[in-house]
Amino acid sequence: MSRLRPSLLLLASLATACGGSLEESASESELATREDAVTIPARGSASTLDFGNWNIEWFGSTSNGPSNESLQLSNARDVIKGADLDIWGLEEVVSTTSFNNLKSQLTGYAGFLANDATVTNGSAYYSSSEQKVGILYKTSVASVVSARVILTSYDSDFAGRPPLEVKLRVNLNGRTGDVVVIVLHAKAYDDSTSWQRRYNASQALKSYLDSTYPTTKVMVFGDWNDDVDTSITSGKASPYKNFVDDSADYSFPTKALSDARIATTASYPDAIDHQLVTNELKASYVSGSVQAYRVDSYISSYSSTTSDHFPVLSRYNW
Repeated sequence: MSRLRPSLLLLASLATACGGSLEESASESELATREDAVTIPARGSASTLDFGNWNIEWFGSTSNGPSNESLQLSNARDVIKGADLDIWGLEEVVSTTSFNNLKSQLTGYAGFLANDATVTNGSAYYSSSEQKVGILYKTSVASVVSARVILTSYDSDFAGRPPLEVKLRVNLNGRTGDVVVIVLHAKAYDDSTSWQRRYNASQALKSYLDSTYPTTKVMVFGDWNDDVDTSITSGKASPYKNFVDDSADYSFPTKALSDARIATTASYPDAIDHQLVTNELKASYVSGSVQAYRVDSYISSYSSTTSDHFPVLSRYNW
């Protein structure tokens, strides 16, 4: 049986994901803060550097994804605020207005989307009306050194969503150092053509990391739209096998989810939201800290009100 992402079943949605028009803005009343906040238990630690990636299904779109924009925004706020992580990579953010409203309700966080004016190449590859990747970070822990969209010559292989690279200066436990975070949203679907585009993107990404950051702490996280043990495309190896095979330089902490058959989406069995780290960051990984955070235990009708993906989390000593 074909295992397609639940949020991308409609052909119209696929067309939009590749650059079609979306309604971006929502009314002031829709974006108002709800009183009935959901309590999400913390998963971050004051002494570790905590990462989370989350596909917030068509966030802020009034024509795709969850239909109640105000509820989706409030639930997203409660998850991010409650989980208490230091750095978030977000995918499928459509409305800049909704993102800014979310950010304004998260005390102590700053962030931006890939089309922000501060991102080199960003506005050339991400329009205001399409799905965007973005980042949120605690200002008490990190500050931005640089931000750019990378691998733009492989724009098609990345489904029109080239990765967002942000270099952060981290100050934690009295120690200051840099870490590079790359937010990724790969090509969806389990057909052979889509697999090939993910494969091409993976080859380009590894070549880039090999040459650009051979001795740097790097985290690549987001919606990889495929698994790392074997592909969701029948009969195919994982398109990310090139990273898995190079265990001296790279590691997927999230492979533990794949090996344990833990899903990262609400409806399908595969782990398709992943985190890739260079060996420099892997050395600081807190063993057993990776998880698909089942916030659907705290949010009623989660998959229809908030997202079809679960946040994926991990922690690192600093």
